[in-house]
Amino acid sequence: MESPRLSVTRSTTAEGVTVLALRGEIDFTTGTEVQRALLGPGGEATAHTVVELSQVTFMDSSGINALIGAHHAATALEGWVRLAAPSPSILRVLQIVGLDTVITCYPTLQQALSVGARGCRAAADRSRPDGPADDRPDGPAGD
Repeated sequence: MESPRLSVTRSTTAEGVTVLALRGEIDFTTGTEVQRALLGPGGEATAHTVVELSQVTFMDSSGINALIGAHHAATALEGWVRLAAPSPSILRVLQIVGLDTVITCYPTLQQALSVGARGCRAAADRSRPDGPADDRPDGPAGD
């Protein structure tokens, strides 16, 4: 059952990639729902998942933990989880905890679904007048 503060839309591309579009707040009360959504309908991990975050307005450690769990489960299946289109505030949370260096993050859903897209850090840095905050490469950190 969906929380009034969080909605989840699940779809699958022709290539078999699961796309989860999350909308609302991810916190202690909705984190379990996110964890369930990151699993397939049978409760098993999916090998390839893109989590679209453009409509997420808040995320605490519950969301971070759910994403890390999904990443570990997908990696065990020799797959990946990618994050797409986080808002600036959600991107900042991902950067603070370093999750953007563990799970590849893309500025748009289309880029997350295609090969060779640049990572969220690069997109954020390009929007800064002073450029990148450090000397890390601006490509994706890897799937």
